[in-house]
Amino acid sequence: MCSLKGRNDSVTKTDRRIIRTKNEIKQAFFSLLSEKNFEAITVRNITERANINRGTFYLHYVDKYNLLEQYENEIFEKFNAILDETTILVIDINQFKQERLPVMTQILHVFYEEADSLKLILGPNGDPFYYEKMRQFFVRYFNAYLGNLTDKSKWKFPIELTLAYNSNAILGVITYWLQHDIQQSPEEVATMLIETILKGTLEASGMRSIIEKESELGR
Repeated sequence: MCSLKGRNDSVTKTDRRIIRTKNEIKQAFFSLLSEKNFEAITVRNITERANINRGTFYLHYVDKYNLLEQYENEIFEKFNAILDETTILVIDINQFKQERLPVMTQILHVFYEEADSLKLILGPNGDPFYYEKMRQFFVRYFNAYLGNLTDKSKWKFPIELTLAYNSNAILGVITYWLQHDIQQSPEEVATMLIETILKGTLEASGMRSIIEKESELGR
């Protein structure tokens, strides 16, 4: 009779094989995505690059769309887990940086860890709809805080426009950061994003003081 330990060891080995095979398939897929458009990639291309047969591919994925969808969902699961663990206890806008910076830093670490794959998906060969999915995530990121500001009627501009502006600005910076081989740390980019949201571009970048000094000299 097979022992419980023996069965557990067998399951562990099987799980490891599945993980290894799926990683090989994903590596092959992203290697191809660096060379050509997603629509031009076939399952045959993927299996040949991964050195597996088609049957093995179909054990794990329905088609190439399912492969991409599973990966994209894995990323959102990580993002959503970060937000789900976040509790906003105060509504004072002065606490925004203190509360939001650690969350933004965690999110950027996910981008950092998955940079090679995400820059391809968000690039010209990738999924044209993924950018909008990402943008909607950052709308949720802001709503996690703004939801506590009950009197939204006092805002100078419609909140929908504010959310659209901030979510597009953040994702634009992150996409640029990925496409240019991550010259800054996640902590540096997170700080820049949060300070720009709080202070505006001119003040956060230091340009306001430069403009004011030049204006005084010109008088």
